[in-house]
Amino acid sequence: MIMEYLDKWSYLAVFVLSVLPWVESAIVAFFAVMLGLNPVASGILAFLGNWLVVVLVVFLFDKLNVWRNRRKGAALNEEADSKKRKRAYHIFVKYGLPGLAIIGPLFIGTEIAAAFAMAFKAPRGAVMFWMTTALVFWTVVACVAAYFGIDAVGLIRGTV
Repeated sequence: MIMEYLDKWSYLAVFVLSVLPWVESAIVAFFAVMLGLNPVASGILAFLGNWLVVVLVVFLFDKLNVWRNRRKGAALNEEADSKKRKRAYHIFVKYGLPGLAIIGPLFIGTEIAAAFAMAFKAPRGAVMFWMTTALVFWTVVACVAAYFGIDAVGLIRGTV
């Protein structure tokens, strides 16, 4: 009876845990698979939980940037930008943003990486694309590693 109860609520716990800041979807998915939950369902729920927080962070930072630009006068800021600053910005968006998205979850967390990208005024669409790509990548890697790592010792299929 207790196991049936835990089975029903385990997937909800995967989702809720991945929504929490500083808890990455890859870590939640890894432990969920280790505990015997379905790797596909765990991965999808962990991804969705973390992704919703990233969407919220990007949306809020975008609204903050719009408000700040409206308040300061965006036209004055754009004219004051030098060629070097514009070039550095384009290099960041082209190369730094993908690196921040892929490596950020390992060191600072996905939410913080998204906040940094938006603080550096990267385009919202590019931030969402790269953060989503990184979340999918790390969640799939964690699920596959957990499934095949545990399956190699026969714990999932019960062949020990």
